[in-house]
Amino acid sequence: MPLRVILLEPEKAGNIGGVARSMKNFGQQNLWIVNPKTSITGEAKAYAMHGADVLSSAKIVKELSEALKTIDVVAGTTSVVARSASNLTRTPITPREFSERVIRTRGNIAIIFGRESSGLNNEEIERCDLIITIPASHEYNVLNLSAAVSIILYELFQKTRQASDQRIITGLAKERLLAQFEELVSLSGTQTHKRKLATRAFRNLISRSFISMRETSLLIGVFRRSNLKIRVNTNGRLIRTVPPPRVKETTRRN
Repeated sequence: MPLRVILLEPEKAGNIGGVARSMKNFGQQNLWIVNPKTSITGEAKAYAMHGADVLSSAKIVKELSEALKTIDVVAGTTSVVARSASNLTRTPITPREFSERVIRTRGNIAIIFGRESSGLNNEEIERCDLIITIPASHEYNVLNLSAAVSIILYELFQKTRQASDQRIITGLAKERLLAQFEELVSLSGTQTHKRKLATRAFRNLISRSFISMRETSLLIGVFRRSNLKIRVNTNGRLIRTVPPPRVKETTRRN
């Protein structure tokens, strides 16, 4: 299954070439490099070997936003996972889990690999729909860039022949669905500080499940009708849709 491999500010030419070689090994051609910190010349080409054509056709851009144009699902990679269940932005899946879900779909999917020295920062992680991490020893769990690319692409390659024709949610449809959900959360009377968490949790859910366009359309319709009904029934006023806290009764003693 073709996808877009994005290297964000790579620092070593050898790693860039190694990534191109791995992509050639596992049938991937679409390499994007964002603001590289090294020249992509002799050393990179030497490491690329028979993946030289992948390297020569790579698109080099200045900003991550350019590399994410036309992408429907964005996967980020990190070795830093959430220590708390409340940290929804760093709740990961493994490469195998990723491949099992994505292989049954068609759509524009990108995987972002961060800097060798520091990986992806929190702002960049926030832009991702899901996070992939490669299980490794607690003593040293940070893999070389080209090795990490190889592991993820290998798992995807293994599942290639099992692909189906299901069409995944597009970026535009996803934004429409999230907008309707955010409105429902607001109308529900959910506390302000919990609205962002609820929206992030829902985004995680739809991204990990790779829901289809038909499923998306059905959910948008349900949310839209629910939101409209709440607004009509309250004449445009926001009301609580959750029961108020129960008041503890006291027994009067005579």
